[in-house]
Amino acid sequence: MSDGMHGKDGSKSLEQIIEKLEHAETRLAQLRLEEGEAEREIQEALDELKAFEHHVVEVHVVHVNEVEKTSFKAHIEATLQAVWDKAYGKLEIPHQPKDVFQTGGEHPKSLMSHLSLSLKEAKDTGIIENYHFGIASETGGA
Repeated sequence: MSDGMHGKDGSKSLEQIIEKLEHAETRLAQLRLEEGEAEREIQEALDELKAFEHHVVEVHVVHVNEVEKTSFKAHIEATLQAVWDKAYGKLEIPHQPKDVFQTGGEHPKSLMSHLSLSLKEAKDTGIIENYHFGIASETGGA
């Protein structure tokens, strides 16, 4: 005879099978909710990344004395000091005590008194016109 849970052959009862199915359906519904939440989180992160990248600029730096050039991406909130420091790493040239960070182009102007400004602040106030910079080393004279 059956004990109410298993049939004569040891198989599960209809109630157990239905309970298992209902449990699986509940779990599937929960996983679908979690999947939706994860998709929203991914989209939010992608939106944040897109906004961040919108504020990233290509910076160009020439070491005037060494005639070395580098380009890299920097966030517009990076300070001129941070850009200058990163340029040395990219150029693989040591920072000399008398080096000067300056605007690029034919008529460079020193940025030494503006190193704490962000790229955005420097551009918005007209201190820089673009993201082209130079590093000049003071050469020894006789």
